[in-house]
Amino acid sequence: MPTALELFERHHVAVFRFLRRMEMPAADAEDLTQEVFVRVLRGLDSYEERQLERAWVFRIARNVWLDHWRARRRAPPELIVELDAAVATAPTQEDRLALEHALDRLQDAEREAFVMREMGGLGYAEIAEATGATPDAVRSRIHRARLALRQALADRRTIPVPGAAGGMRWTPR
Repeated sequence: MPTALELFERHHVAVFRFLRRMEMPAADAEDLTQEVFVRVLRGLDSYEERQLERAWVFRIARNVWLDHWRARRRAPPELIVELDAAVATAPTQEDRLALEHALDRLQDAEREAFVMREMGGLGYAEIAEATGATPDAVRSRIHRARLALRQALADRRTIPVPGAAGGMRWTPR
């Protein structure tokens, strides 16, 4: 049976990346990553060796993210203005902004499966176990996400800048 420290060392970066890509500011993703591993520590006694380790950790991460998302929906709305460094002029940052915008437009289930696969490195069976879906459903979600992202990035002639006043738009060079 792995220890909590071993699980943390193996999976904390992937969990942080997953949470960050699920529309989470870096500070919140750090806090929630800590919460994930607190829950891992608490639930270590219930972990069964036959389970897929990474899928078990990501199921906990997904539940922490869902709890956070539900709590935010119940909270009164706040006006948060955040300047993102991605609104710079370097082409790599333009691509990053376009990708983030395209990810934001995906359905939650598709974004979740795509991020678990690409950022977390999970396999279809692990994602299926973490999300409660079938491997075929996961494969379909990832396929639809990839198609939508390819289309969005191919069509990125004019992309709205999130939080920009007056409907400001960004046009790539």
